[in-house]
Amino acid sequence: MELCPRPNGLLLTFLFRVLSLEGKSYPWDTRASGYGRGEGVATIVIKPLEDAIRDADPVRAVIRHTALNQDGKTQTITSPSLQAQQELIRMCYDRARLNPADTTYVEAHMTGTPAGDPVEAEAIGSVFSQGRRKGEHLYVGSVKSNIGHTEATSGLASVIKVVLALEKGLIPPNINFDKANPRINLNEWNIQVPTRLQKWPSGRLRRASINNFGYGGSNSHVILDGAFDHFQPLCREIDVAGQVPKIARSHENHRRIFVLCAKDVASITATVVKLRDYLQEVKVEDEDSFLSNLAFTLIRRRSSFPWVAAISAGSISELVHALNVKTLELQRPTNLPQIGFVFNGQGAQWHAMGRELIDAYPIFRESVYEADQCFRDAGSSWSLIGMSF
Repeated sequence: MELCPRPNGLLLTFLFRVLSLEGKSYPWDTRASGYGRGEGVATIVIKPLEDAIRDADPVRAVIRHTALNQDGKTQTITSPSLQAQQELIRMCYDRARLNPADTTYVEAHMTGTPAGDPVEAEAIGSVFSQGRRKGEHLYVGSVKSNIGHTEATSGLASVIKVVLALEKGLIPPNINFDKANPRINLNEWNIQVPTRLQKWPSGRLRRASINNFGYGGSNSHVILDGAFDHFQPLCREIDVAGQVPKIARSHENHRRIFVLCAKDVASITATVVKLRDYLQEVKVEDEDSFLSNLAFTLIRRRSSFPWVAAISAGSISELVHALNVKTLELQRPTNLPQIGFVFNGQGAQWHAMGRELIDAYPIFRESVYEADQCFRDAGSSWSLIGMSF
């Protein structure tokens, strides 16, 4: 979805004459006469940083702050507001307690329209140029110059581009940029539109902004830090103290579920024995990382077959002990789909919806208690029964 909600419909693009007759976007260029349309689908995954560290997730970039506002009344519904965009950028940085002069790159909306480009350029230039040292250019670009305006996907396309730029330490080039629109004073604002791939400037923070706005006057701004720069203080703390800080090791020794599957009972029995023998001999330096990789590989990188064995364990020794063919429960799931319901106590209809079933139906009650035990065995910190009452 686009970072800013806006009216849908190709009709609007023709009605307000924002489409380029050439079918290309020329952002901030003298040839800009409208945007070229593109098509795209995008998905990003966001998660609280502390939770991502706890769960040992790969962190591609860190969202420092986001902000939204609205143009209010302008000359036309599609006319952008310089003041609103300036206020939004300043608000975003003020709330994040960051200095815009430290930002190296801005991924601009840059549609390539005669009305929108100069306004956005002035908003970005007037804010980010303040306090910036001479020679430290602000690099500004837009993914629309490369793939067109993907409309409802354009905001997320910008986010993905910036995350990759931060991660790789490279500033991507813009095509279709030759000479700046005369109303856009790049020299005065110390702005450079990159036209070739280049390394991130040495000694500069891997920090970038994304500026986005919509037809109806909605504006949005996002500040992103590269994971490398963001975690440097944490890395220094590890080096100095000689140990991993609590937040970085909070994921250690947690339980995982190891799933084995095979076509028949003989095959799965052999698989269990082979895995147990392997684990008894293997030498690992990082047991936690090894178990995470093993659990992931078994469930995501192996084919699914009818016979299944699932083991919950928090260490190699515990997993070896559980891999006992005589006591291990092997199951052959039915081909018929089974549906289970977990009532979270905040049903859409009324509080604790479904709780009466526990007292009314013994089979239901036994199933709930059995499910609760499964959650606890898997290391759950909350009780299914506790949530029901």
